[in-house]
Order: sequence, then structure tokens, then C-alpha cells
Amino acid sequence: MGELEQARLQLAEAEAVLQDTRLELQEQTEVFSTMESMARSGYWRRIRDAGESVLLWSPGLCDIAGFERQEWISTERALSGVLPEDRHALGPVATTGIGSDLEYRWRRPDGEVRWMRSRTRRSAQEGGVMVEMGVVQDVTEEHRTAARLRDQLDFIQSIASSIPGFIYQCRVHPDGSHSLPYVSEAVNELMGVSQKLVRQDTQALERNVLPADLPMLRRSLGRAVRTLRPWHCEYRVLAPDGAVRWHMTSAALQAETDGTVLMHGYTIDITDRKHAAQEIERLAFYDALTQLPNRRLLLDRLQRSVLSSQRNHQHGALLFIDLDNFKDLNDTLGHDMGDQLLSQVAARLVGSVRQCDTVARFGGDEFVVLIDGLDEGLAQARVQAEAVAVKLLLCLNKPFELAGQQHYSTPSIGLTLFGQERLSVDELLKRADLAMYESKAAGRNTHRFFDPGMQEALHARSSMEVDLRQALARGELFAHYQPVVDAQGKVHGVEALARWNHPERGAISPLEFIPLAEQTGLILPLGEQILRGACEQLVRWSANARTAHLTIAVNVSARQFRQVDFAAQVLQILHDTGAHPSRLRLELTESLLLGDIEGTVARMEELKRAGVGFALDDFGTGYSSLAYLKRLPLDQLKIDRGFVRDVLTNPNDAAIVRTVLALADSLDLTVVAEGVETVEQLAFLRLHGCAQFQGFLFGRPDPVGDVEALLDGNA
Repeated sequence: MGELEQARLQLAEAEAVLQDTRLELQEQTEVFSTMESMARSGYWRRIRDAGESVLLWSPGLCDIAGFERQEWISTERALSGVLPEDRHALGPVATTGIGSDLEYRWRRPDGEVRWMRSRTRRSAQEGGVMVEMGVVQDVTEEHRTAARLRDQLDFIQSIASSIPGFIYQCRVHPDGSHSLPYVSEAVNELMGVSQKLVRQDTQALERNVLPADLPMLRRSLGRAVRTLRPWHCEYRVLAPDGAVRWHMTSAALQAETDGTVLMHGYTIDITDRKHAAQEIERLAFYDALTQLPNRRLLLDRLQRSVLSSQRNHQHGALLFIDLDNFKDLNDTLGHDMGDQLLSQVAARLVGSVRQCDTVARFGGDEFVVLIDGLDEGLAQARVQAEAVAVKLLLCLNKPFELAGQQHYSTPSIGLTLFGQERLSVDELLKRADLAMYESKAAGRNTHRFFDPGMQEALHARSSMEVDLRQALARGELFAHYQPVVDAQGKVHGVEALARWNHPERGAISPLEFIPLAEQTGLILPLGEQILRGACEQLVRWSANARTAHLTIAVNVSARQFRQVDFAAQVLQILHDTGAHPSRLRLELTESLLLGDIEGTVARMEELKRAGVGFALDDFGTGYSSLAYLKRLPLDQLKIDRGFVRDVLTNPNDAAIVRTVLALADSLDLTVVAEGVETVEQLAFLRLHGCAQFQGFLFGRPDPVGDVEALLDGNA
């Protein structure tokens, strides 16, 4: 009895151990099954004996094959889902039981085709039993991902082949080194180096950059990498044909978690654009006879010099030079001799000053020399400027050779200094001009400094400033409107132009009071007054079908536009008056581009979103970069009347007008030609694609009633 009880206890213990083993095995099986499911994989075993073969599939393999879970699978069923065209891949496995990373397509019972990867191993057991084992994994997503990557690469390649340059992906590593995971084939055409070489040696691209531009390029890239701001840089390279070309590269940057900066960008050749810009600059800013800077460029440089002198606490000097009795030479020997003299005078002036100074032809026989960087002390600066004047007198007193004959010419020179005193460019030129006339009055062939005693005109200016302030307070300033018409004479809009009717002096020219308003800051209330009046007029016109289509253009000065709240002011006036924003067009000048371009664009875009239009007035008279022009949300360019006036007689002006019209067309901007006074000018402009015009040929600036009468006449 005792032995039986002991045997029963041993049996119970054995059953308990067996049960624990079953549970552990079941748990491991479930874990393994879960892992199979997560890995989208399964395994199989085939046991071959002398006369029998047994094939076993795991639950995971049944799942990815689309079968119900069953342990025993026939060989025929095991191969039933393999696509016929892929069965050759399984041939070695079927015959030898050995295969490595075989891939094939499998059609599930529901019709879905999946990609499978299989690896097999065979091992011999004792007694002639052969065991084959294999793992099968569903790799459909890998194939889909690879297909998507191929599609993306094809897309990138198609883009790369269609742009006029090459695209690239660059990694800037924390140690400062670079790698190029991708660069398009066009790098060979643009830089003369192969894709393979560039990817192996990123310095290959830099070797073609001109040494003078390489430090700037590296600094520019370094700033972009530090700030992660978009990178734009223009630089020169030595092209494969030996020519110097201009390139522009742009890239977007993003920081990676490992400290690497990833760049996606493109590089294009901008040589033609650079040459076009240089040609426009040459036509617009240089004198055709002497190749000196002309009046337009001088005014720009003088403005910059004045600001620089104030900032650096230095003085500058302006020398106004007029050739004595030049008219007599033209009258006696002819204009050809006069032109020869002017060219030789220009060469001598340039050779007598520093390279950093400016010698400009102001017009006719007038030249201007701009000297920067004089002493901080007024007395010493005066001595330095006078030394330059004496040197110029001496060099111009030497004989000139004209057509084999010696000719003597003398200059009269007026000087004025500038520094901490806030003076406008126009006022400096007036001072130098006044001083030049004093030197002529003193007997010519000499020089004179501007003296406060010459300032009667300036006293009159002060008196006018007082009157202008009172006029603004009394509402004496108002707007006249000049029509803007198309080629058929239909009025599309008007430009609002400020007018002043002085109670004692009568009508005062805008050429007098507008510059004064600019200098004194009175342009701010004046500009607001004209803008509000124009918006009120738009509301009145909107109520009449024959005038509802009209737009009104209002001039906005740089000082007015740069107010921080300028956009808010305009929007408030539109709200107060009820004028429709789309009927209002603000005319800006290129001088805005000398300042904060980012702020300018931001204000313009804020108003543009509200519907307000923009025109760039007097286009071509400033010194703005054409690169900035693309950034401005403009609707229209206005060709300055100075170009239109001589468009039929001056080849340079004609070329500039044609260039501006072509440029506007490429930027999808409308163009208005200002100052059209003759039918011949109109015909030239129409011939070259100008569609809208403004000038005395169509109407002077008149009161609103006269404009409405003109509309009645059109009707």
C-alpha cells in the first residue's frame, strides 16, 4: 500500500511537471507566433524518409500565404501560389533543397500578389532521414518602397534635366567637411566635372570658382549653415571653355539630429542676365561720349556719399566744373572738335583724382567731381578740397590737341563741402553751382567755395517752408488729375498730382514745393492729404457707371512709405472713405530700394493682399538692382519722361525704352510711358509694345471737372 501511494504521488508530480512544460511550450509558441506576425514571416520544415515526405508550416507562414492555419501542408499546395513566371527561381530548392535569399511573387487565395523572400537549409539525420528547413518573409513593402524611391529618383532626374543648371543634395558635417549624396548630370556641362568626381571630391566644384570670389562664397555658405536661412549666392567661375561665367546657387537648409546640416539646392548660369543688367546700367548711368557716370549715377553716388560722411564723421567735397567759352569752340570748329575736347577733359579729370572718387559728366560742358573721405575738421577738409581744385585747374590749363592743332581751354570751378550738416543732394548741387558762377564772375579760370552770402535763394526757401506749413493747415493744397489712356485714347485712370495755390504768389510749381516738403518732413501730412482726397474721389466716381472703372495713382515718397505704420494708414483711409482698394494704385520710386528692402516688400505685400496696386515710377532714373525688381509685388512700370522726351533723337534713350518694355513683358507688368507730347513719340512707343500713355498729348493735370468733361468727350 505504501509503495502504491508513493507511485501515485510520483505520477502526480510527473503530470504537474508535464503540465508546466505544456504551458511553457504553449507560451513560447504564442510568443514565437506573435514575433512571426510582427516580422511578416514564417517557417517550414520538410522531413524526408525512405518512402515518405512530410511538410510542416508554421502559423505565421500560413498567415502570410493567406491559408487557414494548419500544420500539415501538401507540396502541391505549398507551391500553388507561386506565379508561373517565378517558379524557375524555386528550381534549385526543389531539387537540392538549398537556396539563399530567393525572391518570388505569391498570389494569395484572395487574389492579392505579394513578394516573398525565402532562405532554405538541408541537414541529414541518422537513419537516412533528411530534414529541410526554411524561413519565408513577406517583403512586399520593401519592393513598394523601392519602387517609390525609383519613381522619386526618376522625377528628380526629369526635373534636373529640364532646368538650366544642376541640382544637388549636400551634407555639411559637424567637423566642417562636406559630402554630396546627389548631384545631377548637368554639373558636367556647367562646371566641367563629372558626377562621379564631384561625389568623391566635393572640392572639385570650388576649384573652378575664381580665387577672388571664393572667400566670399565660403563666408556666405558659412552664414547660411549657422543660421539655417535660405542660401543665395552669386559668384564667378572658370567654365570648361575657359570663359568666365556668372553662377547663382540657392539652397534650403535643415538641421539633422546628428548635427549635420542637409542642403537641397540648385546652381544655374546667370551670365546672360548679368550682361543684360550691365548693358542697361551702361545705357542708363554712363555718358555715351566720355564713358563717365552721368547725372543719374552721380546723384545716386552723391546721396550715398552724404550718408557715409554723416555716419563716419568725415567731410566730402563737390566740385562743379564748367568749361569757359566752350560754346565758342563749338561755333567756330564744330561739334566734332567740341566732343574731342570733352573726351580729353574727361580723361584728364579722371587721371587727376583718386580711383575711389567720382568724375561725372553733368551735361553739356559741365563736369562734377565728388571727393570722399576728407578730414573730420572743417578747416583741414577745406584745404584738402582746395588742393584738388588747384590740381584740376593746372591739368586743364595745359594745351589740348584737336585735329593736330593746340587748343587752350580753362575751367571755372565751384566747391562746396558736406559732412554733419543735413543737406539734400539737390541743395549741394545748387551750392556748388552757385559757387561755380561766382568763379566765372571773378574772371574765370579760377575756383570759389560756396559762401553763406550766396544764400538769398536759401532764405526764400525758408520763407516758402513757413508758407507751406500754413498752406497745409489751411487746406490750400489740392490735387489735379492727369489722365492715363490707351492707344485709342480711352481713359483708364488718372494720376493725382499735388498743386498749391498761394494766396499772394498764385500757383507754385510742384518742382519748388515737393522737394521742400521732402526735405522738411512736410511730405508726410501732404501725402496723407492727397491720398485721402484721391480715395474720396474714387468713392464719388464709383457711383457713376462712366467713371466707376477709373483708377487713381497716388505718388508716395520714400520717406512717407518707410513709416512703420504706413500700410495701416492706407488701410485706415480706405476704411474711412469706403474706397475700393483695387481702384487705388500707389506709385513708388526706385530710391526705396536703397534702404530696407525687406521692410519695403513686407509693406507692399500687406497692402497687396488688401487689393492695392503698385507702380514703380520714373523707372530707369534710379540705381536699383534688377535682382530686387523681381522681389517687389509690382503691377506696373512707368517709363520716365526724360527717356520719352528724346526717344526719337537719342539712341541711348530709345534703347532704354525698348529694354524696359521687354523687361516688363518678361515680368508680366504693364507699362505707362510718361511725358508723351507728340504723335511721333506715341507711334514709337506703340510700335515697341507700350499700351498705356500719359502726357500733354492726351491731357494736362486738370481739376476733376475737366477730367470728367474729357470722359464725356470720349463717350
